[in-house]
Amino acid sequence: MDKFGQAALFSGQGSQFVGMGRALCEFSSELEDCFVRARSLLGFDLQELCWNGPLEKLTAPEVCQPALYVVGYGAFCALRSAGLLENLRVCGGFSLGEWTALAAAGAVNFEEGLRMVSLRAKYMREAGEAADGTMAALLGGERGALEELCRLCGVTAANYNAPGQIVISGERDRVADALSRAATFGVRKSVPLAVAGAYHSSLMAPAAERLAKDLAAIAIGKPTVPLLSNVTGEAVEDPEIIGHLLCRQIKEPVRWESCLQTAWDLGAEEFIECGAGNVLVNLTGKNLPKARARTAEDVLRSVSRARG
Repeated sequence: MDKFGQAALFSGQGSQFVGMGRALCEFSSELEDCFVRARSLLGFDLQELCWNGPLEKLTAPEVCQPALYVVGYGAFCALRSAGLLENLRVCGGFSLGEWTALAAAGAVNFEEGLRMVSLRAKYMREAGEAADGTMAALLGGERGALEELCRLCGVTAANYNAPGQIVISGERDRVADALSRAATFGVRKSVPLAVAGAYHSSLMAPAAERLAKDLAAIAIGKPTVPLLSNVTGEAVEDPEIIGHLLCRQIKEPVRWESCLQTAWDLGAEEFIECGAGNVLVNLTGKNLPKARARTAEDVLRSVSRARG
């Protein structure tokens, strides 16, 4: 494997699909071990839902978030066991994936992280049920114009994914208003998202407050490599700061563009998505055209072929 500086990226909610993780198990036993450990903690068969669905159940937050955490962590362990992360410079995850990055970097153990992810999913679902919120993706337009649209309509720019690609979040009628005006602000396409709440907006404040109480009861250690913070877009290593930012993350925007640029500035040239699908691989290409971006499955497959 080429000696690029590496970044491990972990998938967020929305990347899930029926069959996720199955191919990874062809190259390594680590993920199956994670599924066994998860079943003991969660009390249900996560592997069965990941591999066979149905999608409706897999998409429910209290299944989806643990599923992405377990598959992402298992993929990371498979790469590490195969000696394919020797030049790891940084770990980062999109929204929920930030928790997977935390565990991968050794700042919490697998079980503690999974327990917190399950609580996070529960709190976010309940906050979503208490407020009629939703999200939508906007493609095209300059950042300043899009932020002005958000200000006028009273919605939040929840995800800064790539130049000309953001996601907005807020009360359903306000999001609808923003979509009706979007074209006049340079948006060429808008896509309502099938989500259970207005994630990464102030409507998630109750979930953030509840998670803060649980976080106060666990010990976060210093990560083995810097972590990318969704909230700031910068690298962080101080455990106290990490915990504080993880609480804020639920109700504040994901600054993914900045996260990727920070990873590049730290010397990462190869970005490996550990998890389901290739959403983060595609976003890496849009943000960092000179970077090498692949999924963990692709890396493991190519090495397996090379080794015969």
